[in-house]
Amino acid sequence: MSKSGVWFAAIAGSLLVSSAYGVSYGFSDYYFVDPDTHWHMEGRYRNIGSAEFKKHQYGHINYADANAALFYSHSFDVDNAISYEVEYDYLKVDWDKNPRFKESEFNYFGSSVGFISTEIEKWRWVMNTGFSVDADGFNFGKTGVYHGMLWGRFSFAKGAGMNVGVMGWYGVLNGYVMPIFGFDWFWGKDLKFNLIFPLNASITYSFTQSWGLELLYSGFGGPYKYPRRASDGVGDYNNPIFKLYSSGVDLNLNYACNNLIRASIGGGWNFGGWMLIKNNTNHHGDYYKYNSAPYAQGSLAFSF
Repeated sequence: MSKSGVWFAAIAGSLLVSSAYGVSYGFSDYYFVDPDTHWHMEGRYRNIGSAEFKKHQYGHINYADANAALFYSHSFDVDNAISYEVEYDYLKVDWDKNPRFKESEFNYFGSSVGFISTEIEKWRWVMNTGFSVDADGFNFGKTGVYHGMLWGRFSFAKGAGMNVGVMGWYGVLNGYVMPIFGFDWFWGKDLKFNLIFPLNASITYSFTQSWGLELLYSGFGGPYKYPRRASDGVGDYNNPIFKLYSSGVDLNLNYACNNLIRASIGGGWNFGGWMLIKNNTNHHGDYYKYNSAPYAQGSLAFSF
């Protein structure tokens, strides 16, 4: 890999989309792409404690999510590579007083392909496209969601970059597009800042070559306003469509070994959020808001 390629790979390691080293529904920064390692695996699990709904008659909600992803990457030269991915995503929404549907566990299969390039001087570009579908039925018409991302980072100074791009998804009778914009920078050798909407807001402090602490703003429920379809509907809400979102801040202990093994464990406080449930034609929606609760998370990644 060229010197510029090594530098951009190091920078990319700090631009992680969700919790430390986690992939969510096919979106990735491909920090792990290296001509010397073709395979990469990673996984994450998060669990939020019981949260009470603001309207007490709806009781409590218990939330958990997890994902596991396998990547195969091929480098065409020192500046261009392609990466193929398959993944499994899990969502648990345990709400015994849900007035619209009874299903509480959701399983998704996804696949994506990404192109990564540092061909243009001072730029690192990521182009990504893929899909996610409910793994219990593989009905692409009713549950398939297709996504794409174009993300560029311009290095305007040593250890500092400007990030621009766009990302979005379409499916389950919904569509959403968001711009990508923000900055990342290193303060000395040990302190890193990321403020990149909507991908990453974090501060990382490395106290040894392998160990560090990370303060991270995290989102829950998948990508923002990501649509899902449920079964076991109640009354007129047969196969309803729902969206789920909340956010929180967590403090994590991170470990890395030569960019081949990475692990993270930590926890934080979820600020509360909402669930929007509509009927099967994406109409007549109602919001259900819930309060804050603590949570814990862990992740592991390795390349070979």
